[in-house]
Amino acid sequence: MFAVYLAHSTVFRLAFLRLFVFLPVFLLLLSFPILGASASPVQNPLLTEGLKLLQANDLERAKRKLEEFLKLEPTSAEGHYLLGVTYERKGDLPSAVRAYRNAVQHAPGMARAHDRLGFVLGLQGKVQEAIGEFEKAIELDPNFFDAQYHLGATLWWTKEPDRALAALRKAVGLAPDHPEAHYYLGLTEKLKGNLEVALNELHRAVKLNPALAVVRFQLGLALQEAGDLDGAVGEFKKAFDLNSALTEAANNLGLALIQKGEAEEAVAILQALVRAHPENAAARLNLGSAFLQKGDVSAAVEVYRELTRIAPTSAEAFYNLGMALKQKDEFQAAEAELQTAIKLDPALSEAHYTLGVVLWQNGRASEAIASFRAAIAQKTNYADPHYMLGTILKQQRKLEEAILEFRQTIDYQPRSAEAYLSLGQVLQQKGDSDGAAAAFAEAERLNKRKADEQAAIFAVNAGLQKLKRNDLAGAISKFREAVRLAPESPQAHYQLALALRSSGEKEDAQLHFQEARRLAPYLKPPDSSE
Repeated sequence: MFAVYLAHSTVFRLAFLRLFVFLPVFLLLLSFPILGASASPVQNPLLTEGLKLLQANDLERAKRKLEEFLKLEPTSAEGHYLLGVTYERKGDLPSAVRAYRNAVQHAPGMARAHDRLGFVLGLQGKVQEAIGEFEKAIELDPNFFDAQYHLGATLWWTKEPDRALAALRKAVGLAPDHPEAHYYLGLTEKLKGNLEVALNELHRAVKLNPALAVVRFQLGLALQEAGDLDGAVGEFKKAFDLNSALTEAANNLGLALIQKGEAEEAVAILQALVRAHPENAAARLNLGSAFLQKGDVSAAVEVYRELTRIAPTSAEAFYNLGMALKQKDEFQAAEAELQTAIKLDPALSEAHYTLGVVLWQNGRASEAIASFRAAIAQKTNYADPHYMLGTILKQQRKLEEAILEFRQTIDYQPRSAEAYLSLGQVLQQKGDSDGAAAAFAEAERLNKRKADEQAAIFAVNAGLQKLKRNDLAGAISKFREAVRLAPESPQAHYQLALALRSSGEKEDAQLHFQEARRLAPYLKPPDSSE
């Protein structure tokens, strides 16, 4: 019983990479203004020629022509603005800032100049100044799309989702077919915890521009968070195909495959990533986890040992190495690596917990108790160390303390049949037959539910196999069996709905589509326009 619980609760530190880098955020925004469309009439021949050269991207000649014009007309806001655009395109950000500041000094009401000034300040990392300039542009022209869009994206970056939502919703209203505006709106909704709305916006962004790799990557992350691993895998693959430099997509693809239980493919993806980028610590962490899932513990140990050499200050590397050594029953070596992990990061609760298990397995109960208490001190709602404390206290016949730990385990992990079973055993030892009977009954119910959920997965897979053989009636029977076994399984309802629709039972299909979406909002009928 205990071995099953321990295997179920084993935690490996899987690395997630995110594109929270300010510069790439701004690179996805509109890089340069549209010239001429919103500019005031250009009458001076020098200014006219400078604008034409700028539009032709002849930047050096445009700069010279505009500087020549400004010597004659030093207070021309339009001249300074166009010179700012020229410097911006040349990558000379300090000169661009000076030019845009000159433009707003001579024409404080020029919204375009405030927006571009904010954009370049953002590229320089001067985020709060950038926000202020975007806000000035919006105050001058509330319907100025660029400013609303830039403000919203920047506020998403600074993690101010309420303010960001207002700007991005306005931006989407002004330009409904702008994919990046939908993208940042989706990211902001996700930051607010509105995952279903975020998915809709990210799907919309991909539909408007399927070639944006970073958008597909973020859609994959959102689908991964929603539990749609198949969808996440598809988006990560597309993102990496579109941009092989987006290593985060390959890393998260490997992680999603691990979560799906497809260790073989995960190993192949992550090995290729590590070969191409030996310095990628996150990929090495996940590669080790893929090997462990595959059952190749020795390969995992090798990966983690190499990682500890490459990243000697990575607590996660030493923690995962300790976990892998523990699986090989090399307890002394595992203890040493786990102690190193704790020294590097005392807040790493999993390391304290796993060290406690190693100590307990080697008969050092008092030391194990200290490690489990240390794990709980770092993460109070961590169910596993509470369970292990209860197990040791039960062995020591400290029954009241054991009951407290098992009850806390249940509070934090209500579906733990093992905790209910252990609680029942202790209550039985104390002579509380009614309490013990109730705990045993709940353990039995949870075990049956777990078995039914596993059987439902098999039934869904059997139904999919029948569909491949064009046995629609047989598939429907299997999917109905899955729904009966696990009424809360979104995939069972979804696959049944698809099969029923194929058989012409549209009303019944619609009911199961609705139930599938209630349980998993990302599951929509294939022809859904949402």
